[in-house]
Amino acid sequence: MSFVSPEFALLCLLFFPLYWGLAAYPRAQKTLLLLSGYALYASWDIGFALQLLVYSLGICVLGAWLARAPGRRLPVAVALALCVGCLLVFKYAEFARTSLMAVAEGLGWAWSLPVWDVVAPVGISFLTFQAITYLVMVSRQASPVRPWPQVLLFLCFWPTLFAGPILRAERFFAQLDAGTPGRPRDSALALYLLVLGATQKLVLASWLADTWVDPCFKSPELYGGLNLIAAMFAYTLQIMLDFGGYTWIVTGLALLLGYELPVNFRQPYLARNLSDFWTRWHVSLSSFIRDYIYIPMGGNRRGFARTQVNVMFGMLLSGAWHGASWTFVVWGLLHGLGVVAVNGYKHCQGPALPAWLAHCLTLLFVSVAWVFFRADSLSGAGALLQGMVSPSTAWGSVPVGPLCALVALAVVWGVLSRHAQTLQTQVVNWVQQASVWAVGAALAVCVFALIALSPSGVPGFIYYRF
Repeated sequence: MSFVSPEFALLCLLFFPLYWGLAAYPRAQKTLLLLSGYALYASWDIGFALQLLVYSLGICVLGAWLARAPGRRLPVAVALALCVGCLLVFKYAEFARTSLMAVAEGLGWAWSLPVWDVVAPVGISFLTFQAITYLVMVSRQASPVRPWPQVLLFLCFWPTLFAGPILRAERFFAQLDAGTPGRPRDSALALYLLVLGATQKLVLASWLADTWVDPCFKSPELYGGLNLIAAMFAYTLQIMLDFGGYTWIVTGLALLLGYELPVNFRQPYLARNLSDFWTRWHVSLSSFIRDYIYIPMGGNRRGFARTQVNVMFGMLLSGAWHGASWTFVVWGLLHGLGVVAVNGYKHCQGPALPAWLAHCLTLLFVSVAWVFFRADSLSGAGALLQGMVSPSTAWGSVPVGPLCALVALAVVWGVLSRHAQTLQTQVVNWVQQASVWAVGAALAVCVFALIALSPSGVPGFIYYRF
């Protein structure tokens, strides 16, 4: 069940009053939250819920084992290997099979490997990284081993269950230990984030997908160069609006549950280099790779050359983590090469670029790399990029209205990005000071506008794939 579906909205009207009503009974409230997570996951497939339960119980057992062997590396390595092994089997086994068969075919070998016909549970990549944070926390003795109901609640906490942000165990359990009742926290901010996220996803991201991205990426040979360039920048906006919108929605829902989620975006398209971009984009993922992969590999403590190797590995892992496809590997490789190039330029003490030029070059690089992220195959990405610059490709007719709307959206988004925090503060202050009737009326207008402007059906979130 999607967080932007009418069914979910109706269930929330029933769930939240009951949840808040149980604030005086913390154990019953946490039980309701636990059961709601499994029920929501089962709405996709009951098999997913059973797999989540088995996996979570396995993490409980591994955590208890690590707690009895503090400081020993072998148990930690075994526990992490088992944790990650499930991700590899469910998500990458078929990718490995097809890749090996392609290599064998290229070498003239007649290999035939059985098909791995297994559907990966929704959000398994996010679930695995969150489980790792718990195992590492216990192995470092940063916190005592948790009772199994708490571990199950952490791993099925439904605001982060499907597509993050990656919530670290220590942060979740710290909120759990605080003993504060599960009442709404920062309700005004929660409402603002819910409306903002729904607008970004249902209205803006959906329009970009339907008008530019989906048609051009599906059949790039049918469109001229200017259309394809517009589609590339449209996807740059779409993925930000889609994933950013999702993050605002689940952050608002978590606040209504009484929990805070980590910041996942800091206006990434305002970055002036790729290193800066990765401190702003999908922050929970980039910080996870930094703290759990990059730093344990040595970080920047073993010289400049080794640092760049660690950076490349982290970026490649980030790409592969997103999906079992060579397009994601190439996307990660491009970003890795880009960050290494930025680091090399700084290491050689190259002159600082003008701010506007650095910003434009970074945004252009990110946009080109997004082509591989969105394309269904390397050949599809190549066809779209070639169509942009090939002199033999007719530029063709461009729909003036949609193009003007795209440019206007990009300009408005760029301006608002620079003042996003100020705008958020002003709106939240108004909601806090206005009467209930005024807030209710404004909220009703927003809901009716969303219904009127949203596409038919329930659009899926891009990051549900991961």
